[in-house]
Amino acid sequence: MSDHEIQLLVIGIAIGMDLMLLVQILFGIRDDRRDRKARLAAQAQLQHRVEAHR
Repeated sequence: MSDHEIQLLVIGIAIGMDLMLLVQILFGIRDDRRDRKARLAAQAQLQHRVEAHR
């Protein structure tokens, strides 16, 4: 392999790693939003049950 081919290979690996990190960040944000919605729904349901027993 020539130096140029090795350089392109290294750059390709670096770009691939950056893209995978971006995907992980985006899925993390999506999961956090879903978890927040589920937590709020569970809190509302619990509050409704507590008020119903009074």
